[in-house]
Amino acid sequence: MKQVLLAKAVRIKNQRVKPFDGEKEYLATGGLVGNKIKTEFVTYATKPSRADLLVTKNQLIVARMKETNKVLLVDEKQSDVIVSTGFLVLDVQEGWDSGFLFHYFVSDFFQKQKDKFSIGATQKAINNEKFKEILIPEISLEDQKRIVKILDKADSIRQKRKQSIGLLDDYLKSVFLEMFGDSNNYETVKLESLVKNSKGSMRSGPFGSDLKHSEFVDNGIAVIGIDNAVKNKFEWSQRRYITAEKYQKLKRYTIFPRDVIITIMATIGRSAVIPENIPMAINTKHLAAITLDQSKANPYFIAYSIHSDKRIREQILGSTRGAIMPGLNLGIIKNLNIIQFPVELQNKFETIYQKIEALKEKMLTQSSELDVQFQALMQKVFQPGDLLPQEKIIEESVK
Repeated sequence: MKQVLLAKAVRIKNQRVKPFDGEKEYLATGGLVGNKIKTEFVTYATKPSRADLLVTKNQLIVARMKETNKVLLVDEKQSDVIVSTGFLVLDVQEGWDSGFLFHYFVSDFFQKQKDKFSIGATQKAINNEKFKEILIPEISLEDQKRIVKILDKADSIRQKRKQSIGLLDDYLKSVFLEMFGDSNNYETVKLESLVKNSKGSMRSGPFGSDLKHSEFVDNGIAVIGIDNAVKNKFEWSQRRYITAEKYQKLKRYTIFPRDVIITIMATIGRSAVIPENIPMAINTKHLAAITLDQSKANPYFIAYSIHSDKRIREQILGSTRGAIMPGLNLGIIKNLNIIQFPVELQNKFETIYQKIEALKEKMLTQSSELDVQFQALMQKVFQPGDLLPQEKIIEESVK
């Protein structure tokens, strides 16, 4: 398959912003996530210096930064938006399909070339001249259009699955509000009154020299940190261990199945429930752990309330401490006001939560498989090698 310089397919267009009255929408590189954009309104006087490129319909914008896959095909609604100089603004040349080029720019084949040519002392990015040296497969316009239809169909399947996963989250929120939105008939209690009747039922992990990074080992007693509750759900995103000897000194910080963990530093107030099959583990200084009296409170109800219930979020955000980095402490957590709904109702919520999470896990697995298949499909289209006849190869991949 013949490769040609990218300059044959697109031309860099720098239409600078001229003085204007009123407000215009501005798109920063951080405002483009997938196929969704988030703009802000700026005046000519208040716009950042990087807000200096205009775009029109059917142009493509591509993020210059290394290891940053952000691409947008500008439509009618986004025409005349101001975009950051962190983007390349591209005019499509005759003989090339804008949809084909969009898929090319999001492909690993392009992104790897872009990263290779990116330069810079601090933040590496691709400049105009290096961008022109990138290669693109030269395919007839007719074949480009056929490929776009197939790639669009495959991508649509991926996006619909992701949207379905988001709808499950929305459904769970609506269930929570329906079950626990009306609090008029129930007593408000302090979270401290719902813990198990033992001294160590609310605890935060070891501080200072009690646990140094150099003390982590390859195997042993697990250490739970804030990265294990990133999405308000327990995940083994990173494994850290200490020796059994070190554990003996820190066993007062032991984590138990169905404990509620809360992040108290950095992104505060994330929460999760420790799973039933947890190995022996302790928590770090960035987490608080709560062992509830489950005859009074359900862990999944409490964890979900902490990160999603507006009544509790307002308490957390209004009580954070720290001049430089806001944080929680056990005193704040103990004094959180919790509405004591009947535990039978809380247990019913857990049943619904577990069913939704099980379905979501299944759909996430399917979504990951679709992503892998889509990237394999993209590689067959854009990677140098046998491409034509594309139709049979691509359609088999979609299946």
